[in-house]
Amino acid sequence: MDIDARTLRTFREVTLTGSFTQAARRLGYSQSSVTAQMRALERQVGEPVFERLPNGVRLTHSGTVLRDYARQILTLVGEMETALRRPAANPPRLTVGIVPALAYGQQLARVTHLGRRLLSGVQLALRVMGTAEVHDAFRSGAIDGALVLTVVDADDPAALLADQLHTERSDDLTEVRLQEVEFVPVTSVGHRRGNLGRQVVIADPDCPSQRWLPEFLRLRCDSPPEIHELGSMAGVRAATQSGLGCAMLPMALAASHQEAGGLRPLPGVPRMRWNASLVHGRPETRPALDWQNLTETLRQATALSCVVRPDEPGPESASVVLDGGTAALDPDPSIAS
Repeated sequence: MDIDARTLRTFREVTLTGSFTQAARRLGYSQSSVTAQMRALERQVGEPVFERLPNGVRLTHSGTVLRDYARQILTLVGEMETALRRPAANPPRLTVGIVPALAYGQQLARVTHLGRRLLSGVQLALRVMGTAEVHDAFRSGAIDGALVLTVVDADDPAALLADQLHTERSDDLTEVRLQEVEFVPVTSVGHRRGNLGRQVVIADPDCPSQRWLPEFLRLRCDSPPEIHELGSMAGVRAATQSGLGCAMLPMALAASHQEAGGLRPLPGVPRMRWNASLVHGRPETRPALDWQNLTETLRQATALSCVVRPDEPGPESASVVLDGGTAALDPDPSIAS
């Protein structure tokens, strides 16, 4: 089997977009070129790697195996290119904004470390900024891309609530979904049951993961909760542990015994998932930048942050049913009373 890196990169783009047409557009190829490359790839593999659907393609079992190995191979190719390439006197600078909900623990260090490995000859700069700031930063040219949270599935009744709160983005920006991130509602172990849900601690008022819980509690209770806004997820976690109120924390943060001691699940409130997504402008506006390896850098870093060790189970939370975006819940005296 003799598969070149160019074909693997095309294959990777098709797996990311689920479409030959979209992959061709992103890579700057014709659709016929992408189709020909994938047919040649399947001949080398000896069986189909894609199942053709009316509105795109999806991986077969062989395609899934190939995808996992392709990621490893392309990572090594990127490292080799970096090692062989002499550093430029003035390397292009790639500035990426990261919303607070994804800038916690070792996340920034992971992005920096992987960026050094995968981004050849590019100086990666990270800026933590609120969701509302991302749009202004794009317009002013202050950032080239941003790692943000977006809704996973608008067909899910629970997600509809989050979708109503989701900030619209410009048509000039492209969203590449990287990894689903689970958030869990928590409060301190010593918080009085009669006050549960009365106060909410958040890090970014425009982020869907942070706006969801106050809106959920507003629909469920007879009055909106009091909101305390802090600047980071570490601050939200610390304030919640101290008994200030409840919060929606990333599972990786809430599940760690070392970091989240003193927290417990908020009863009657579901866990939620949002997409960690890379949002960037049209690649042709910054042709010198390695958009494919930036995507892979953020994908790997976000995937690592979602890992929960088997001996550290996360808090459990009750499931609920939402009907048409309105909470249809059994009364819970710990929150609604």
